[in-house]
Amino acid sequence: MPAQSSDDIDPRLNAVLAPIVGPGAPDPDGTIELTVIVDGTIVSGSVVSEEAWSRRQKAQISASGEYGAGVAEDAQEAGNNPLLKEQVRFIHFLEPVVVSGGNPIRLNATRVDLLNVSAWSIGRLQYGEK
Repeated sequence: MPAQSSDDIDPRLNAVLAPIVGPGAPDPDGTIELTVIVDGTIVSGSVVSEEAWSRRQKAQISASGEYGAGVAEDAQEAGNNPLLKEQVRFIHFLEPVVVSGGNPIRLNATRVDLLNVSAWSIGRLQYGEK
């Protein structure tokens, strides 16, 4: 199977995400509700910038103690790669609902590679909520 490139990302999805949560977005705390399908699994929730997602992850890792703080710093350095700052490559969800096999699972945070998104819709899935 040939390797995928950024040309395989849906340009409409990138156009929706870039001004709100992409690199250089005017509000680093911007958010959009989004639902995507990845390998037959539904992921639905609030999408934030990589910066906001990284802050949340760092806070959660740091809460685990001294070792966790070192891991959080290493992860932050990896995220500072200038080659990754040019385009939206990942969707960063906070508190998404993941539905696989009909079973909803709530997560604290997850990250989805745009290359793996086969379908998407603006808005949060209302799964079992009233």
